[in-house]
Amino acid sequence: MNDNRKYVAVSIKHTEHRWKFGMPCWLWGFHQTEDDKPRCFASYTQYPDKAERYALGDFKEHGYGEIIKDDEPVKLSIDFCKKWKKYDTVLVDAEQYEAYCRIADLPLEPPKEE
Repeated sequence: MNDNRKYVAVSIKHTEHRWKFGMPCWLWGFHQTEDDKPRCFASYTQYPDKAERYALGDFKEHGYGEIIKDDEPVKLSIDFCKKWKKYDTVLVDAEQYEAYCRIADLPLEPPKEE
């Protein structure tokens, strides 16, 4: 995957009402596309291994305007949703989000169906 595509898009709008440190966020995209394919801007997932990876500017390029902060990544913190509430969505480094999931003992991928 392209080195610039290293961010997950966290939906503040869908996460904020119940989020506290140690809970999963809602992430944009239900699958990761190849670099030469259009980005997935549909649906949400709580699993970072399934979430689409974005580059800075991908949302603006596709007409998402001011409500999505994609000019620079933001850092996860205790007051994450409150701090970024003016945006519907923000970009977070995927490796940082995955590390958060490991620390909080959250699954990185959906359970395997038998």
